[in-house]
Amino acid sequence: MVSSSEEMDRVVQARSISKSFGPVAALSDVSIVVRPGAVHALVGENGAGKSTLAKVLAGIERPTSGAMTLGGAPFAPRDRSEAKRRGINMVPQQLSLVGELSLVENYLLVGPRSVANRRSARALLARTLDRARVEVDLDAPTSSLTQAHRQLGEIVVALAEGAHTLILDEPTASLGPLEVGGLFEHLRSLCDLGTAVLLITHRLDEVRQVADDLTVLSHGEGVHHGSATGLDSGEIARLMVGELPPAPAKTPRTLGEVVLSARGIVAGSTRDARLEGVDLEVRSGEILGIAGVAGSGQNLLLDVLGGFVQPDQGTVTLEGCAPGGSAVQLLNGGLAWIPEERAEALVPGLSLRENLGLYSAARGAAAGDRTRPDVEAVLGAFDVRPARPELQASGLSGGNQQKLLAARELGPHTAPRAVLAYGPTQGLDLRAAQAIRNRLVEQAAAGAAVVIASHDLEEVLAVADRIVVMFGGRLVADLPAALATTDRLGRAMAGLADDPAAYDDPAASGAPGEPEGPAGAARPAGFERELP
Repeated sequence: MVSSSEEMDRVVQARSISKSFGPVAALSDVSIVVRPGAVHALVGENGAGKSTLAKVLAGIERPTSGAMTLGGAPFAPRDRSEAKRRGINMVPQQLSLVGELSLVENYLLVGPRSVANRRSARALLARTLDRARVEVDLDAPTSSLTQAHRQLGEIVVALAEGAHTLILDEPTASLGPLEVGGLFEHLRSLCDLGTAVLLITHRLDEVRQVADDLTVLSHGEGVHHGSATGLDSGEIARLMVGELPPAPAKTPRTLGEVVLSARGIVAGSTRDARLEGVDLEVRSGEILGIAGVAGSGQNLLLDVLGGFVQPDQGTVTLEGCAPGGSAVQLLNGGLAWIPEERAEALVPGLSLRENLGLYSAARGAAAGDRTRPDVEAVLGAFDVRPARPELQASGLSGGNQQKLLAARELGPHTAPRAVLAYGPTQGLDLRAAQAIRNRLVEQAAAGAAVVIASHDLEEVLAVADRIVVMFGGRLVADLPAALATTDRLGRAMAGLADDPAAYDDPAASGAPGEPEGPAGAARPAGFERELP
């Protein structure tokens, strides 16, 4: 434990911080105090200025006006390196570890020159692991670690660099519910040692679960700064975005014929679990959710369904297209695609107008179901900020880039036969996330077959009619939404067998007579299946 005097030396305070990018004011007179030994949640809608404030504190951006202190002394880092030397480090949402290297080797890339050999670096990391009560393999390539362990590994490297204040940008975005709980236990342990944690999140249940202090930003201004104790999710949401309209109730839809199918899919990837004999059908009007922690195979499965990866065995068929079509053929055949990495679908150097018209431009003219959009109307409908058609996509915040991508794939100018969406609401505030979910439901109601894959169970449960869980490249659960409880799905995502005795509904207990898995295949533990 650190002494109270040492803690006072680590208090980070920003006063009246403003930051402008040309004519756009990202922050206006924002103040914040980050205390040692506490988790400080930073929340706000997309474009509210959260990332800009975090980057100012971490030395990545310099404020236009305002001042900062560290332990009462002036703090004005010239760059991120100086902030790191002063003990403030930011762990980005897109982790920066080099997958081919171990944690020791990653640390040697970024650590101080005083630690210049593998033995001393490993010893320092081992001490840091022990102090933080974390268990991570120091010598394995970080690409072989689970997403949770990569997240913890990045934190451990930051601590080994001397960080006493950690800024974590959406650290739970790729984690399942059990992994989130484990991460928060580690964060509390770090706070007990005097570490300050600034947690950027959109998940308001996490604020209630782990935060001591709370700052809420809205349109670049601070609208709340104080204790998180006693605030419920509704109050925080109102501070962020005002009153939200109620989410539409789930209404039954008549399901049609199979629109998208996968048969006997076997495929490999360097970034995901190998698929082993995956069978899947999605019908017109159906929303299928695919849950699983990062690396379980769902990313590769969507790439195969979209024609971006050709399987070693098996066939994908989209209604109206020849079996085994390429990505271009499937996109031309009416497939809408929202990948996990938005950079795979947006061109940052092109304008918002050009990104929205990408398909039409590629064909040389408007064609098929995708006509040239009314850019201003589409940007407004999806609340892309700033709604400036000639602005480069790289000038948008991450959340607004996500809204731009959703606008192109799901906007009123589209009429897809099938939708493949990986984390379509990732990085979005409550209002924007609800709008995207509503649009997915509208596409299904219009007859599309919709597939949503996500690490976030809330995102899947909000709209899915049926949910499958992937673990180790296989489907290990297939449940109608009515039986898909968070506990049940969380256990399946962690690779744990289902416990029928824990559920009152006999239909959830794996009763005799339910369909088996693929012909000739062993039925995974906990596998449940009920087709519409």
